[in-house]
Amino acid sequence: MSKLSRLAAVASLGAAAVVAPAAAWAAPKPKAKVETVVYVVRRGDTLYDLAANYMLRTGDYAVVQRRNRIANPRRLPIGAKLEIPVALLRTTPTEARVASYRGEASAIVQGRTIAITRGLMLPEGSIVTTGPNASVRLALNDGSQVALPSQSRIRIEVLRHTPLTDSVERTFSLEAGRSEATVKPMTKPRDGFTIRTPLSVTAVRGTMFRVIYDAEAERAWTEVVDGTVKVASAVDSSASVTPEAFGVKASRQGVTTPAPLLPPTSVAAPGRVQDDPDVAFDLTPVPGAAKYRARLAADAGLLDILDEVTVDRPYASFKDVGNGAMFVQVTALDADGLEGMPNTYGFSRFRHGLKLSAPTAAGNHWLFQWEPEGEGQHAYRFQISNKPEGVPLVDQAGLSEGRMTVTDLPDGTYHWRVQSVVVRDGQRFEKWSP
Repeated sequence: MSKLSRLAAVASLGAAAVVAPAAAWAAPKPKAKVETVVYVVRRGDTLYDLAANYMLRTGDYAVVQRRNRIANPRRLPIGAKLEIPVALLRTTPTEARVASYRGEASAIVQGRTIAITRGLMLPEGSIVTTGPNASVRLALNDGSQVALPSQSRIRIEVLRHTPLTDSVERTFSLEAGRSEATVKPMTKPRDGFTIRTPLSVTAVRGTMFRVIYDAEAERAWTEVVDGTVKVASAVDSSASVTPEAFGVKASRQGVTTPAPLLPPTSVAAPGRVQDDPDVAFDLTPVPGAAKYRARLAADAGLLDILDEVTVDRPYASFKDVGNGAMFVQVTALDADGLEGMPNTYGFSRFRHGLKLSAPTAAGNHWLFQWEPEGEGQHAYRFQISNKPEGVPLVDQAGLSEGRMTVTDLPDGTYHWRVQSVVVRDGQRFEKWSP
């Protein structure tokens, strides 16, 4: 090879030496920051004991020793602050308990599908699903609650207690429908409570809020009833700190800024006894409301939901409701589906009524009959007059049977009615026939 050709070869190799590494070389990734907790040394502590009691492996003491430059793992200065990587800490699983349920609901627990029952314990990885007109409420160890209304599905991702920090981490994934959470205030820095959807991550430290996920529409909502929550997008870096009485929406475009929730609607005549066949409530219209929602419960905290309806006008009714002291919570929903602030009312339910039969005549005797509706021992009062609001021609109280005979009525038009009286648990219930 000539000198010129050798130089050309060297030049060619030199070019390759410059170009090729540029295509293959990548800048070294910065080391990920190690998440740590700070532990304050107490009298009698050693690294060996800390590892044995609180870490995944007894040999993990050596990592803590190197990180904190400790000469003797058996001699730790009282009050010294040790940085301990979170990844080394031992955690113990906890469970959620089914506090109440109604309708058809199921859970997938360790691969098996089982029916929901009161008191059922659900570990991490369990999936709870509610059918139409069904609901489930889960109770956590600290008294926090997660409610799942009808046609919803939630997965229990994390239920963990960390003994070293005495902290708890709770993470749920809402896969469909709605969830409502009431979270007790958290006292430990590392306590956590999160509800995720494919579009949003809602994290709190003590509040009452609702999360909704619509997979078909690819939208999620978070509505804050009490306290403040942080809502972050699961698809980009957008996030929002959402205060009480505000809500945010999440989509593929990120998280919106907080918008005010609709004010609460109210119930007309909330204190009246609900004695008709259906339990019904007239609601106060709310400007901007597209729908209204009413929840019937056996307790003021709505831990035991009996029924729920969503309607297009400010009127809600429930069928087949038994007797007893009950509560109703009412809200208004805007056109985007954000549910407004709630109002809750207590009321008495006592089914009580009368069914009148057509009078029958035999000579100058007229027989009036009726049947009671509802439970209990009924006493009756019978009235008949010749005007709708006239003075009764006959006014007979203290009847124990559902009949009354009236004689010698002149020809004419008459109006009659019956009052039923029932005394139950020391309370007197009165109801006139229509």
